Amino acid sequence: MNVGRRTWNSWICRLAPGVLLLLPLAGCAVAPPQAGSLDYRTRAETQSDRGVRVSAVALSPAETQSGFTLPLAKKGIQPVWLEIENREDKGFYLNLLSVDPNYFSPSELAWMFRNEGEGSLDDKIDMFLDKHVAVIVPPRSTVSGYVYTNLDPGAKAFGVELFGKKDVRSFGFMQEVPGFESDYHRVDFHGLYRPDEFRDLNLDGLRRYLEQLPCCVLGGDQKTPGDPVNLVIVGDGNLVLATLVRQGWDLTETTRGDTVWRTIGSSLFGARYRTSPVSALYLLGRPQDAALQKTRGTVDERNHLRLWLAPVTLEGRHVWVGQISRDIGVRFSSKTFVTHKIDPIVDEARLYISLDIAAAQSLRAVGYVKGVGYSDRQSPRYNYTGDPFYTDGLRVVLILGKEHHSLGDIDYLPWEPVRGRKEGAGK
Repeated sequence: MNVGRRTWNSWICRLAPGVLLLLPLAGCAVAPPQAGSLDYRTRAETQSDRGVRVSAVALSPAETQSGFTLPLAKKGIQPVWLEIENREDKGFYLNLLSVDPNYFSPSELAWMFRNEGEGSLDDKIDMFLDKHVAVIVPPRSTVSGYVYTNLDPGAKAFGVELFGKKDVRSFGFMQEVPGFESDYHRVDFHGLYRPDEFRDLNLDGLRRYLEQLPCCVLGGDQKTPGDPVNLVIVGDGNLVLATLVRQGWDLTETTRGDTVWRTIGSSLFGARYRTSPVSALYLLGRPQDAALQKTRGTVDERNHLRLWLAPVTLEGRHVWVGQISRDIGVRFSSKTFVTHKIDPIVDEARLYISLDIAAAQSLRAVGYVKGVGYSDRQSPRYNYTGDPFYTDGLRVVLILGKEHHSLGDIDYLPWEPVRGRKEGAGK
């Protein structure tokens, strides 16, 4: 493979992590700005920390195809465009792992697409190198380019970390990907309630409110009780979404002809479909405001949750009530013909989301309130499609914080004690 001198110098300045600390920060030329103007840059999000400004945008599959003329999205690749303006007298390094800990290298992409599109393998290496963002940001300079990340089809949460001598600058981004139609896009969150309908509560008031909610959501007929309302998340919408997306949760697509057929194909042929739609369940007089899921190999096995914005706040922060359950397979149903079978121990899914948010270091406080009602294997309750479920009868309340909270920093609200899964499941 013959890599030209210009490309080799660019490679050293951009990508050689093994020699970064051996190079002077001002020793590499700033990457030239990308030619032309692409539409996606107009929606770039910009954040600043003192003399450093970072603009970032995650590209949609259509934008990627237009900019690279290769179907990167079909192979699970999503470029993230960055522009880093450093107005300070010291330089920084860009930590590529903060954007994606499993990012793709330029040569890796060139090899993946060696038989597609125009140009030789060397031409493709040069192209992906030229477009890659520089990892060295000298003093008083601006660099721009792409990081080649793993595809997140609906929404993408990523960080941009810059480090220098005894200095670290961290930026967090949460962006929706254009062209993706999710359940919550149809919701006018500003118009759900009148301003005078919202009540701001303290912790005691929130506990009383949550204990008075219905035990369960309603099924598709809006009459029959379904899965238990066992989940409460306190935090503004962007914070909730960013926390979940960072932990690998995907927004679900709306139910349309193409998404239904793709769901069927995933179930029949084992193709992974991370954003498959979920059925509508009802609470507060309407279907879910948002739904997210984590799938395994196919849509038959997934952890999924539905959320509704409640007409209350906790000291100014939004309150989301909902349900979470784990799908473990599919079966026939007299109401919906084919349906997912849920794990009957629904408290396990409740535990999963609690651990997941704690692992994200976003959990400030946790507590449990009554409201669902106890059931066990001797006296189970049933959801809308006839699956039995067992529960200790509690709903978890997860209060998010904007700052990082380690496991040792979590506050435990002195509300209802949790007896444990064995007791809740019964014998």
